[in-house]
Amino acid sequence: MASQQKQATYLIGGIIAALALWGVYLAIGSYLGLAEGTRQFDLRRGLIVFTFMGGFLLFWGALLWHRSRNMPSDDE
Repeated sequence: MASQQKQATYLIGGIIAALALWGVYLAIGSYLGLAEGTRQFDLRRGLIVFTFMGGFLLFWGALLWHRSRNMPSDDE
């Protein structure tokens, strides 16, 4: 049973890392502004994307933490 929990922890950690990298990628892309065809650097757009992705990950992490505290353990 401990092996399954360890695998689940690695899976969730991998998902969180992938989402964080995706958020960084989107923030860099919005900062560079390459979608418009002209290079207009705007730090605010990148910070907005990065802030919302970080907020989403913090909210998701808080929900997972709250769920793990309310689940009965195998010891009980």
